[in-house]
Amino acid sequence: MLSKSKSFGKEFAGQVKPIRIQSAPQAAAQAIREAITIGALEPGQRLIEQKLAATLGIGQPTLREALKELEYEGFVRKIPQKGTYITTFDKKDCRELLEVRMSLEPLVFERAAPNLTPEVERDLSGLVSGMRTAADTFDVPRFCSCDAEFHRKIAVLANNHRLAKTLESILSQLLVYGTLGRRPDSRKELVDGGEQHRRILAGLATGNPSIARAVFVTETLKHWNDNFQLGLQQHELAQPALLAEVQPTPVSAQRKGKRGK
Repeated sequence: MLSKSKSFGKEFAGQVKPIRIQSAPQAAAQAIREAITIGALEPGQRLIEQKLAATLGIGQPTLREALKELEYEGFVRKIPQKGTYITTFDKKDCRELLEVRMSLEPLVFERAAPNLTPEVERDLSGLVSGMRTAADTFDVPRFCSCDAEFHRKIAVLANNHRLAKTLESILSQLLVYGTLGRRPDSRKELVDGGEQHRRILAGLATGNPSIARAVFVTETLKHWNDNFQLGLQQHELAQPALLAEVQPTPVSAQRKGKRGK
């Protein structure tokens, strides 16, 4: 009986995702996060804890735990003696975050390209399809979820835990600004975003690190500059150090050079 149970688990591996059970604060944070994403709660709006807790059907202590999580993620900010507010779009901070991202994620794509397997490519293609479907139905929370998972899976392929962890923090903060800075009627932006990720995946699927990097950089800068007017140009980014250009001089050659002097 035990072996049958194990085989059942293996049979659906990769087809069915495990259920994630949320605590009450996590569920409340998700509800508020989605309300911000769809524009029901607006940037700069003050959150009255008593009323919000009553609307969510939870106690204020539970709500405060949820707000701590959202504050850490950047969705809300707490001002002492004043209250908690939905974060407003800060163009300068957003540009700085994008600049940091563009110094890290191109490296991820370079490392990930040779490691892409058919199985992971299918998963990524499914996420792109999820984004396109979400764009068609204007399901912003689902689009953002697929978007985040797309980049998370590619970061894993780079086989660098610290790089993936650092990038996760940057992407999480950019997601907040991408949400807050989005126009309420931004269906076209979502449709374009789905196509953008399709092209990024096509670049990655070549298996060529240089192509994967170039396509990612071009598509990502275009998206943020077109939709959020950040004005970050490719020539402003740190240039990749190509292995062929940074090979150290052999020690024997260094010694020979010194003797020649």
